[in-house]
Amino acid sequence: MKSIEALVGCVAGAVLVEETRAMAKAAGFVAINLTPKAGYVDNMVDWNDPLYRGIMKQLPKGSKLGNYVTSINVEARK
Repeated sequence: MKSIEALVGCVAGAVLVEETRAMAKAAGFVAINLTPKAGYVDNMVDWNDPLYRGIMKQLPKGSKLGNYVTSINVEARK
């Protein structure tokens, strides 16, 4: 997705979940547990934020932002 809304909404700079795991491992963390926050991104629809509305308008019909973006809790030990 190439849009100013995605960039400003921090979606364009996001990394894949497994990239997050690899970065944590490379930084010396162990026992890495990445847990998606179910529904977190989809609940942004209720915020009525114009940036997220703009991003959602560009998605394929029938899809939702949560199909492409997630928020995760990261737990690890060093």
